[in-house]
Amino acid sequence: MKLVVRLSLLVTLALALVKTPEAQAFPEMIRKAYPTCTTCHVSPAGGGVLTQYGREISKDVLATWSREKENQFLHGAVTLPQNLLIGGDIRRIQTYVNTPQFKTGKWFLMQANVEAAVVTSKVTVAASADYDIGSPDDDGDDKWTSLKHYALVQISDEMSVRAGKFMKNFGLGMADHTVQTRRGIGWDEGSETYNAEFNYIAEKFSVIVTAIGGRPDDDDLVSEKGVSVAGSYYAEPTYKFGFSAFRGETDDNNKRSIFGPNWSLGFKKIYYWLGEFDLLNQQPEVGESTSGFASVNKFGMEIFRGADLYLIHESKKNDWESKYLDFIGYGPGFQWSPRPHFIFTGQWQKQLRPSQNKPRTFDSAYFVAQYSI
Repeated sequence: MKLVVRLSLLVTLALALVKTPEAQAFPEMIRKAYPTCTTCHVSPAGGGVLTQYGREISKDVLATWSREKENQFLHGAVTLPQNLLIGGDIRRIQTYVNTPQFKTGKWFLMQANVEAAVVTSKVTVAASADYDIGSPDDDGDDKWTSLKHYALVQISDEMSVRAGKFMKNFGLGMADHTVQTRRGIGWDEGSETYNAEFNYIAEKFSVIVTAIGGRPDDDDLVSEKGVSVAGSYYAEPTYKFGFSAFRGETDDNNKRSIFGPNWSLGFKKIYYWLGEFDLLNQQPEVGESTSGFASVNKFGMEIFRGADLYLIHESKKNDWESKYLDFIGYGPGFQWSPRPHFIFTGQWQKQLRPSQNKPRTFDSAYFVAQYSI
């Protein structure tokens, strides 16, 4: 019985960590006076293919050491046409979990994907090919898919529209998709939907409205349709304040609302504070509605170019009326890019989760080695 429980928890943890396609934009860049994602990414929400300027930033700002053209596609070995941008990631992860009953861990491939974008002054078309690992203990469920594909039309310098399959623009859009303001509310990587999006991104503020169409291409999934609105105000180049709201309904008639503030604050080009607090309201078709919250706070500093240390705290409570929180996690982490294309990330957390109506404490950690094409 203990072996079954151990394997079950290991598989659960592995599945929790494995679903990591290309990361979102890094809001930590606020400390360097980069408040918007479009500076470095093709996507208005960040993540995925880098612009040419974004590749220069990866060399001059994010990497400890670099050489001329080292930041380019395949280290500059291949020269791409001017309007073609290609990116992608290969990641391996070491997991670790330590409970009062056992210790366990696993080293495995968590991601392999490539994404291409054809960019003109008015129209951008982008698509990814993603190797879906599924369960790391079962090679039989591995498959290729496309988690992201869309077309974007640039109406003016500030205004654009986008349609296709991608993640909705909500909250901070942190690269760590396991935090409670992403995974905790069901917006993990792999939960991309078919959407139509309007973007207005000006010098001092931005407004993004997304009509969410769910997953009409897959009848086996219980998908969610609705509308989200995200707005941000750039008080200074290193101070960004935002507010997001979502209202949706699943195919099985469960409704929910999510809304709350977020902030990205940079200090002296070294320190940063990222935060998000979302109020949750669940209205199931059968049963009583519940209200709760999810939150995350991340405090970090650049110790030298390309290397960050940070502290993170996150929590979630599905129902204000319950006695215990559903999740608390806190601990340190680091991220280091020694050279362009290479990123190493590690994090340890002390986590508390309910077990038989009582909190249960355990240690959870991971180390990720990433190569970006």
